[in-house]
Amino acid sequence: MHVQYKTPEEFANGLANNARARKAMAKHFKVSESELVDYVRTNLVLTKTTRTIKAPNYGLTRKGYLYYKWTTFKPGLKIWATRDGKPVLKWVCSNPITFKLPPIAEAPKPRPEVPKPKPVIKPEEKPKPKPEPEPEPKPEPIPVVEPEPKPEPVVVPEPKPEPKPIVVPKPEPIPVTRVVPLDPCELVSLGKQSRSRFMYGTVGYDHPSYDRLFAKKQTGFFGASIDLMRSPKTATSLYADYARNTHSTVCTESVGFGLQKRIYTDCVDKSNRAYYGWGVGSYQTLFQEPAATSIGKPVGIGGKLFLGKEIGSHTFLELGHQILGSKTVRFPSLPANVKKNINSTYLAVGFRF
Repeated sequence: MHVQYKTPEEFANGLANNARARKAMAKHFKVSESELVDYVRTNLVLTKTTRTIKAPNYGLTRKGYLYYKWTTFKPGLKIWATRDGKPVLKWVCSNPITFKLPPIAEAPKPRPEVPKPKPVIKPEEKPKPKPEPEPEPKPEPIPVVEPEPKPEPVVVPEPKPEPKPIVVPKPEPIPVTRVVPLDPCELVSLGKQSRSRFMYGTVGYDHPSYDRLFAKKQTGFFGASIDLMRSPKTATSLYADYARNTHSTVCTESVGFGLQKRIYTDCVDKSNRAYYGWGVGSYQTLFQEPAATSIGKPVGIGGKLFLGKEIGSHTFLELGHQILGSKTVRFPSLPANVKKNINSTYLAVGFRF
């Protein structure tokens, strides 16, 4: 939304009139559209950053995919934030800079006013009449009295006051205002959740009589998979692999289906990241000598180990080793049953979407 609104009311009305931006923003924050408009109208204020912060800057492609890019915001940049200072949206383009709407802190309740006491007005006192002076009595004769000896006063020491305990007031905690760090693994971009993968490459079997990698006569290696479960750093998927290697005397071919798991060294939604994993499935392998008529088709459990690197948002490279064991095959041209090592190594380039 490339409109710079000046008040939350204008911003909320702009969202109410822009269905595309309203739906995308509500989907990003995982709230309903009406909750989003009400949140903007009642809880956001236009302010400026007071320090340098680093946050994901979300955007919307023309096809409707959400993406983000880590951006450093310098002090003084206008943003839409909550009343307690938590950043939510970038003002110049209305792009979200957080994954969730921050909870709203309750406003402090105003203290009730204490009514002032009314002043007490005292009634004016009337002056009392002065009493008439009484006649002075005649002085009586003073009797002569001998003084009695006074006892010496007993001095009782006053008790010393007990010392009052010294109360050290506890220091009040200083409120710390800081930006809550965002975990990039929780910010899975909706536009980068690739689930299907296809790859093509070269294959070489481990048996010394077969061609190695990059042989001229081999057909190659094909693979496909689809993710069933995902987490920020793992993915579990169904896969199917086909490998064929044609030698001058022997043709070797294998087909496998099973489950595989990829473990990433970084978040799933981050570009240019490495991964490793394994797979277990059912494999069918064919051995054939062109000059012979017999064919062996052993079926059994096999697996593979692989590692790779995803480059950008759609391509990847993968190096893997198929562990299929060895099978006993009977060919007319051989004097007896022969064990063939059918393990293979492949190198492939792939595309994901």
